[in-house]
Amino acid sequence: MQISGFQKIFGVGPSGALLSLMLLALLWWIDGLVGRPAIADRTAWRYAAAVVLILSGAGLHVWSFVTLRHWWRHDRLCTRGPFRFVRHPMYSAWITLVAGGAALATNSWIMLAGPVLLHLLWHRLVPREERMMDAVFGRTYREYAARTGRFLPRWRLSRRS
Repeated sequence: MQISGFQKIFGVGPSGALLSLMLLALLWWIDGLVGRPAIADRTAWRYAAAVVLILSGAGLHVWSFVTLRHWWRHDRLCTRGPFRFVRHPMYSAWITLVAGGAALATNSWIMLAGPVLLHLLWHRLVPREERMMDAVFGRTYREYAARTGRFLPRWRLSRRS
């Protein structure tokens, strides 16, 4: 498999971001058509939750980038920092936390569907990137993928005898 430097660094991020923006714009348009049905009348809790989600997403994105940049230079699979828990923490930061916070900030039930639809979209896009990772790192990547979640952590309950 031939992998360009651009693919190595950005994966499916640019195309996914464009499709995500288009999806969110469509939801915003639909939201306007149906009269922007509100999630809640009280705004303090909603804004507080929105700020927490958006700042958490931004923090996860920065943590992921700082962790990953050292590994890119050495062409090694990054399994530290947030990558211990999920294979795609940068994507997860945006599609789960930032999009969820933005939906709360807009106070819209329609926009709240955004994070759900974004997860479905990105679950369709990311396998292409994962095939590239498998081609580059082989068994090491397959073992890593088996123990981590794609966008959300994979929790395993341990059995004690």
